[in-house]
Amino acid sequence: MNIANKLTLTRIFMIPFFMFCLLYGDENVNNIGMVIIRFLAFIFFLAASITDLIDGRLARKYHIVTNFGKLLDPLADKMLVTVAFIGFVEMGIFPAWIIILILCREFIVTGLRMLGISEGRVIHADKWGKHKTVSQIITIIATLVFICARQTLLYTGHWEKIIVRQMEADWWYLLGLRILLYYCGILTLYSGAKYLYRNRDLIRDDETPAAK
Repeated sequence: MNIANKLTLTRIFMIPFFMFCLLYGDENVNNIGMVIIRFLAFIFFLAASITDLIDGRLARKYHIVTNFGKLLDPLADKMLVTVAFIGFVEMGIFPAWIIILILCREFIVTGLRMLGISEGRVIHADKWGKHKTVSQIITIIATLVFICARQTLLYTGHWEKIIVRQMEADWWYLLGLRILLYYCGILTLYSGAKYLYRNRDLIRDDETPAAK
């Protein structure tokens, strides 16, 4: 197994640790342990995202691109993004409906890729797919920064001083995050529609017309 594929597998192995650190405990508990564990979630996600940047570049630079890597790399990305978004829904940061739409698109495109492989075709990510991935990563990182900052300020007792009441602070920050999320959702659905249209021959009816 080449180094690029090993990095992709490393990203997959980081996902359970990221999930644990993101969802463990109660974010309203003001202790140093919660601050540390939320920062660990941020570090795990950032490290996983960095491996995503490195593995593709290594594969292209040293000509070690494999079909295994072409399939595993986007799958690892989807697993990481899925865990993050579901975690944010669980924490009450994002509404479930748009996350469901985003994840349905991801599963549909993954199924399309698998169908393509069964037909001897590897479906690569296009520019819109890459823009979608970048928008998702930015949205998740911004949300994790918010979570870490809020947890730290709660611990130090400074959160309520930002805006007179904590609920108002939450409202403004969450509004900004949701604007990012909606932009991300639009890109995700648009890129998914383009994948389906470009590869529509894979999903059309294969029945042979009756002979006349």
